Amino acid sequence: MIGNLVKHIIQQIPLAMGNRFTRILLLLLISSHSIAQTSFNELVSSANLNLKERNYKAAADQFKKALEIQPDDTVALQGVIKCYTLSEDYKNAQRYADIALGKFPTYPEFHLLQGIIYNLKGNHEEAISAFSHALELKPSNRTSVQILMNRASAEIRLDNFTDALADYNAAMELDPRNTSIYTYRGLVNFRLGFYIDAVNDYTNAIDLEPNSALTYYNRGMTYLKLSEKQKACADFHMACKLGDMNACKMILTECGGR
Repeated sequence: MIGNLVKHIIQQIPLAMGNRFTRILLLLLISSHSIAQTSFNELVSSANLNLKERNYKAAADQFKKALEIQPDDTVALQGVIKCYTLSEDYKNAQRYADIALGKFPTYPEFHLLQGIIYNLKGNHEEAISAFSHALELKPSNRTSVQILMNRASAEIRLDNFTDALADYNAAMELDPRNTSIYTYRGLVNFRLGFYIDAVNDYTNAIDLEPNSALTYYNRGMTYLKLSEKQKACADFHMACKLGDMNACKMILTECGGR
């Protein structure tokens, strides 16, 4: 872009002035470009900080200003979509997702974000379609894990636990130390009646994250299904100690208050 502008202007000036004028012009244009790039980087950096601190409106405004400087920047586009999604402004989230997909139709991350928006809006079948298309675009392993987990979430909401289990299994192959996969797969195994598998998943999740009250509670509930009340009560006590009030109630109803 800079080169074309320089060429156009050079054609309008006398030959004798050309070399000197070109050097001056290049310096001015490069300086202007550097200032714009610095401003863009500062906006994105500040927007990401606001996003991390959950200042979604401020972050969205900064990402949009960054897009005024570089309209095709994928980081800024993802950022503004995330801001609107997290602030539950799904209309604007969808608008920017459509813009992003119009510019980058083969970018799996934008199909992932679109699927998340559909899922949050209750359009679970459309979400599954978006996630499936994202996987067809051969994303990185890290992105594939996110897509598989989100597709499993949509399948759970449609009571399709068998497909959800398959997606969690696939995600586990790519990221075998992901606590969330063990936790959610445990829930699916529980709903399918695979209680021993559920216990194993919860145990693995606890090994990776030993202070999760909810996981102890869920494992305790699974132990009850297996008629292992002593183990269940031990988990309820641990979950209660970690702050899970439902576990505290289970101690009273299932463990004799002890």
